[in-house]
Amino acid sequence: MKLGRNDPCSCGSGKKYKHCCQDKLEARSAAQPVKKDSGVAASNYSPAANNPSSAECDQLAALFQAARYAELESRSRALLQRYPDSGFVWKALGLTLRISGKDCLHALQMAANLLPGDAEVHNNLGSVLRERGQPGAAETSYRRALLVEPNFAEAHINLALLLSAQGKHMQALDSVIQSLQIRAMPSNKNLFVTCVKHMQFGTNAAFVRSNLVHALSEPWGRPADLAEASAMLIKLDPVIEGCVIQALRALPEQLTAHDLIASGGLAAAANDPLFRTLISTTAICDVELERFLTTCRQALLDAAVAQQTADAGKENIDEYILRFYSKLARQCFINEYVFNLSDDEMQRVAALRDSLVAALETSARVPLLWPVAVAAYFPLYSIPHADRLLDMPWPDAVMAVLIQQIREPQQEQQERDGIPRLTDIDGEVSLLVQNQYEENPYPRWANMAPPGKAMTIDAKLRQLFPLVSFKPIGNRDAPKILVAGCGTGQHSISASQKFLGAKTLAIDLSMSSLSYAKRKTREMGITAIEYAQADIMKLGALERRFDVIESCGVLHHLADPWAGWRVLLSLLRPGGFMRLGFYSELARRDIVRTRAFIAAQGYGSSAAEIRRCRQDVIAATRDASLARMLRITDFFSTSECRDLLFHVQEHRMTLTAIDAFLRENKLAFLGFEINPNALRAYRQRFPDDAAATNLQQWQIFEHENPDTFIGMYNFWIQKPA
Repeated sequence: MKLGRNDPCSCGSGKKYKHCCQDKLEARSAAQPVKKDSGVAASNYSPAANNPSSAECDQLAALFQAARYAELESRSRALLQRYPDSGFVWKALGLTLRISGKDCLHALQMAANLLPGDAEVHNNLGSVLRERGQPGAAETSYRRALLVEPNFAEAHINLALLLSAQGKHMQALDSVIQSLQIRAMPSNKNLFVTCVKHMQFGTNAAFVRSNLVHALSEPWGRPADLAEASAMLIKLDPVIEGCVIQALRALPEQLTAHDLIASGGLAAAANDPLFRTLISTTAICDVELERFLTTCRQALLDAAVAQQTADAGKENIDEYILRFYSKLARQCFINEYVFNLSDDEMQRVAALRDSLVAALETSARVPLLWPVAVAAYFPLYSIPHADRLLDMPWPDAVMAVLIQQIREPQQEQQERDGIPRLTDIDGEVSLLVQNQYEENPYPRWANMAPPGKAMTIDAKLRQLFPLVSFKPIGNRDAPKILVAGCGTGQHSISASQKFLGAKTLAIDLSMSSLSYAKRKTREMGITAIEYAQADIMKLGALERRFDVIESCGVLHHLADPWAGWRVLLSLLRPGGFMRLGFYSELARRDIVRTRAFIAAQGYGSSAAEIRRCRQDVIAATRDASLARMLRITDFFSTSECRDLLFHVQEHRMTLTAIDAFLRENKLAFLGFEINPNALRAYRQRFPDDAAATNLQQWQIFEHENPDTFIGMYNFWIQKPA
């Protein structure tokens, strides 16, 4: 029978189990804590035929608490000579072997056989089996743990991780949801995002919807990763779905604001917590919802224009509608006004903007919807006397718009003065690229994924590439990190947070991007990142060396990417690591064709031209290459669309060329950061390369699966020691 925490302990001490052996093995070493999913932890167990005495148990616990793992292993083995059927000792041995990085499978299997009612033993055994590439056996162990203890949150999470890695996202999501209902933790929140972003929904699942609202607002991961799933669920609302269908039927004409209101679509959107949360946190990446929101913006403009003639006391607007309109204005700022705009609409909003400016100049009353409507078409910081709006009383929903579009840009302007310039910027290509990102800082973002557990450099790389042999760099108290091309700060913040004690230098060509990054970094309370303006091609004179250099999506915009790579290598310490991201020639074939279409049509790169081009691409449903642009998230904001299709300088690479460069410079390839499904498919195709480091075979795999690297080749290398 199962031994409960209040039952007498089986070690013979006479104490209750919760005050004896369970507490002894639940103790965690401060020097090397052990998670439930990373080693054997104490739990309930059935009495064995013979067990060590209380004093012997105390000795094992003391050795564990003192992190004297070699002695603990020796003592456990000695006890097993006397007590070969003691699940308690087998469990202790399995724990210390796991902590020491030794083979613990046999010890855990013995413990599981002797303690069939111990959920934690089965959970830990499952984790070891998963790491050894035995998913079937691992799943069996996790499910045994859950049979014993159905509310074992860690076992649900581990089972979900296993299922997700096998591409079974719906089953994985079910386990994640069960774990969230037991206890919400960073691990299952992050896993929820991983599962949801790969899924297709055919029903309006309430349990997913409610968790998505939390996942977007806290956030649990990158909001952009949740945009597709959220849009899918929003469109399953019958009223919104009806409006979307009505809008599609009206093409090429636009659905009118009157039709939107009459159908109940505006009210449905305004009352939908998921819709409201999504549009205030990340760009909408769905053409149908983009059309819907474009019509909602017209309704906002109509209402604001009507207030020009309304008496001050007659500005009656429902709070939920005002809240939705305000979040819509924030969405337009986030996507940099990428929505389609007719000439008539432009004239009307320009007149409204002029009225707002006149009211600010004369300190006249400003109707409630005026700043919200103008903010949905132009950034408020661009109009004269906008800062006067901050001194007026507003509802919280309106004030959120003013903070986003006036106060925060003011803060960014102040940050510029404190950003040093490390190098000159005078190369032709560098100046062109700099100008692009000064006009369109890339990308605008509101929230980012919470950091995972900070690790040493070696531990992080072992986690990423457990089957790859590399030369450890050793523990560094304050490892030096360089982020070359940090953009608006997402990369520099995430890079800094993943390494213990990291001191990070983040550089970029664009002061607009750097000031945005510095503001967001300050908001998050991060002090270990130094921002500076610099040109990668001129960094060779920098008298600093780094343990890790990251440059993703940057070098392929240089005049000579290979030369830029060599400059960065000169700044990397011997034995240091580098994370890089390059465009794939094969994966970007449709983007190349779309760029050719853009060149042939003669589109410019201004915001108005990008809007016009996007509408033509959306309408070209019969062209497969153009149609695929609608599935790329970068298509749905002005700066990202410019980066995707209008960039002034772009190179694309092949794995053959990258492999040649690595060989020429004696660099060790550690592996790709890649979708687990793609990695699993590669290993099935090339079972002889379990470490997945053979770039010649990856080249074959990519030709067979040309969308594998649709984002970029993201990979790690090590410099010779």
